[in-house]
This record gives sequence, structure tokens and C-alpha cells, in this order.
Amino acid sequence: MTERNFWRVDQHGKNGTGLIPICHDISDTAVDGASFPMSHTAYIDPTGCFTAGVWACDAGTLEIRNLSVDEACYLIEGRVVITDVHGNSDEFRAGEGFVLPKGFTGTWHMPVAIKKYNAMHNPDGGLTPLEA
Repeated sequence: MTERNFWRVDQHGKNGTGLIPICHDISDTAVDGASFPMSHTAYIDPTGCFTAGVWACDAGTLEIRNLSVDEACYLIEGRVVITDVHGNSDEFRAGEGFVLPKGFTGTWHMPVAIKKYNAMHNPDGGLTPLEA
């Protein structure tokens, strides 16, 4: 059998075995709730510049300071209210997507538990699976 050149991003984790508990990213600080983040990194490129996977968390609010990656998100479940440092705010629901650029500072409020697909890029490399 030859090496496969595509990867499944399963919202239920690797082979459907569930997401793995993780710690929040260094740029994220839980200020209310958001105590149980979970993840599955389905793919990481050989350079460590790009990852794709699933992230979930209970309801709460994260303060994000100087996000270290560009991140594209697609909500599978729940709602998120994103507010930047200038007070611009928008709400996203399951079935909607959005992008947070590298350097983003603001809040990520989850009125209910969420699950999202995400793809992260950092041209400087150094990305590792969240659950490592």
C-alpha cells in the first residue's frame, strides 16, 4: 500500500475515539469558564507551519493576546462572539466560518459549549499538535 496523501478531519477525534483534553494556547487566558478545552490535530505539515483539526470547549470567555497564528475556523456546534480591541464584535453560529489573523487581540466568548474545525498557519513554523 502506498502512503496516503489526504487526511480525514473527524470531529469525533482520531478514528472516532474522542477529543483529547488539552491546555489553552499560551495566547489564550480563560477569564470565565472555558475550563475544559479538547482537541484533535488531524494534520500537521512537515515544516510545522500548518495544522488542521478540531477544537472544542465548554462555555466561557477567553482573552486572546497577540494570537500567534492565522486561524480559520468553521463552527460545528455552538456560538462564539468575537470582539477585537477596538470594540468591533460579531457573533458566529454553527455552520458559519471566520478568520482570526496572527496578532489578533480581543475576546472569544462562548455562551454555550462549542466545537469547531480549525486550520492554523504560522510562517515561522513551530506548530505542534495541540494535544502533544
